[in-house]
Amino acid sequence: MTARRSRGGSSDDAKPQRASERRRRAGPSDPASNPERPEPRGSESFADLVDASTRPIERGPERVRRPPTARAAARPAERGTARGARSARTAQGGFRWPDPDEPLRAAAAGVSDATLAALARGEPEPEERIDLHGVRRRGGGRLLARRLESARHRGLACVLLIHGRGARSPGGEAVLRDALPDWLTRKPTAEHVLAFAPAPARLGGSGATLVLLRRPQAAPR
Repeated sequence: MTARRSRGGSSDDAKPQRASERRRRAGPSDPASNPERPEPRGSESFADLVDASTRPIERGPERVRRPPTARAAARPAERGTARGARSARTAQGGFRWPDPDEPLRAAAAGVSDATLAALARGEPEPEERIDLHGVRRRGGGRLLARRLESARHRGLACVLLIHGRGARSPGGEAVLRDALPDWLTRKPTAEHVLAFAPAPARLGGSGATLVLLRRPQAAPR
């Protein structure tokens, strides 16, 4: 009786061991066969994630260009044109430029286009020549003012300024010719000038400029 119980007990103890051995040899169990074990999230398909509450992603705003900086916006004004630069001088000196591409043709207020056109033809004939060769840009404006003041007080109506074309200047730059529009339209020189224009070819062409002078001031009594 005792022997049977002993053999029966040994048989019952071996059952769990054999079952454990079978599970170990079979490897990991199939997740589908175990409903309590959750399926890995990576196994979900995109279609499983889409439901009635899903909304398409709205397109973002278009790329907005940055507005130009103040300096960039000012560049066109800084560069400007000959017209803009001379318009500023008109407000200061009262001179106007009928042809914005010709800085050496200008007239004070009250001078007609016909008078300016006649001056460009050499009418009236210049009564004096003022040679500016050798004059430096710095200080040249003051020298010109004194010469024109003297001519005006002597009753001269027109003078010829000889400044050259800049052929002998470094780089071929016509320094004096380019400086004349500012010199002639700013005080004190502008107080003596009615108009100026490039001289015709017979009087020097682009190397000379005719200046129409104001009438001399009446002497105080």
